[in-house]
Amino acid sequence: MSNLIADKLELNGLLDRQALQALMEKSAAGARAAGQSMAVLTLDLDHFKAYLDEQGQAQAQAALMRTAKLLNAHLPVGASLAHLGGDEFVMLLPTSDLGAAVDTAETLRGAVEAEFTSPADPAALTVTLGAAASPPGTDWTAHSLLSLADARKTFGKKRLLPHHNRVWAGALPSDWYPRFNVQPEVWPSQ
Repeated sequence: MSNLIADKLELNGLLDRQALQALMEKSAAGARAAGQSMAVLTLDLDHFKAYLDEQGQAQAQAALMRTAKLLNAHLPVGASLAHLGGDEFVMLLPTSDLGAAVDTAETLRGAVEAEFTSPADPAALTVTLGAAASPPGTDWTAHSLLSLADARKTFGKKRLLPHHNRVWAGALPSDWYPRFNVQPEVWPSQ
């Protein structure tokens, strides 16, 4: 993705990276103290660089704005949405377990596909999402939760066919956990 768009695009109403980190730390502390689950979805648009090259900067920026509006429209009660830059977004789902997070992710995936797949918009965009939820009864951090969701998104895009338009919340190869600074023993079935 062009650094020009990533650096200049502001999606009003969405958290930025710094605000997301602060909110995640606060939410994680509250979830651990209450013994509740907390889930995170990481998502980015598939093949967005090619879309930018084909459609141009103005169309790509408009697509990001449409995506942000669509994600906000499907935001569950109590959830928060952050734009990390470029075509990357994170959704924080307090009190959600992995099943609920995957259901939300599938809803988002389908909504983005429907929004960007039409005869009027021949350059279709889809989204790939990674989902993770905090494991009960373990010592976990907001950073590791986010890292696991991000690793799952990346794994889904790079290793699973098709390499787009999917939700991944499954296991990762053992060599992926250290790359994302995630301790596999903390996330045994998550």
